[in-house]
Amino acid sequence: MKRIVTVLALLTAVAALFFGLAPLAGYRIFHLGVLLLLLYGVGVVLLLVFWDAFPDMMFPGYPKEQHRWWRITRGILAGCLALTVAGGCVLSALMLRAGRMNPPPEDGTPATVVVLGCLVKENGPSLMLRYRLEAALDYLRLHPEAPVVVSGGQGKPEPMSEARAMAEYLMANGIDETRIYLEDRSTNTQQNLAYSAEIILQEGLPERLVIVTDGYHQLRGRIYAGTQGFTQVYGWSGKTPWGLLPSYGVREMLAIGQAVVLKGGRIW
Repeated sequence: MKRIVTVLALLTAVAALFFGLAPLAGYRIFHLGVLLLLLYGVGVVLLLVFWDAFPDMMFPGYPKEQHRWWRITRGILAGCLALTVAGGCVLSALMLRAGRMNPPPEDGTPATVVVLGCLVKENGPSLMLRYRLEAALDYLRLHPEAPVVVSGGQGKPEPMSEARAMAEYLMANGIDETRIYLEDRSTNTQQNLAYSAEIILQEGLPERLVIVTDGYHQLRGRIYAGTQGFTQVYGWSGKTPWGLLPSYGVREMLAIGQAVVLKGGRIW
């Protein structure tokens, strides 16, 4: 049994290190999710290495029967790591449900598309934002009556607001300007939904929402839409590069916790 647990722990460590290094090596991206994956992987490896050897290495000749303090310490550390993995699995299932198992029903009820912003570069939308916009185009072409709110302000490194870049992309790909509403003040997901809600209510747009973003981001979008009083919220997800998904997913779990604990959102 111990060998099985050791192998499973080592496999999770290797996976964490791989997906922590992938954004750095492949995309030159570093954020909190990358750091946490690397810390988890290194932590598990160190715990396995020192599981039996630590007391003898640090205190050679110390009576082994008095190593109880280390057995308690390593048990607590192992328990914390196991709880971290278990909690991550539960949140991952909820994120998967919101991102891939919550499609808008095709019952003829009008809906408003809300595209959540992402980084804009000098040459236009970033890769992840383009994937969101491509998904939005798919839905808007299937539903030519649907209005769309593009939501995102302008950050310091961005040449224009995310909303403006998204609107230009959609218009360049055949979406009529009259269908597009710009929300260009927001700087985070909570504001995305709060300011988009203002536009939807002011313009009398349908209050059934179809949120377009990455799959891992859908749950938080739905949570914040719920805080604005929307009860019919569905997901239409763009692609996410597979090498980035675990690290962004880990970072997103912390943001979901903030949305629920500090912002009063509901995860169900």
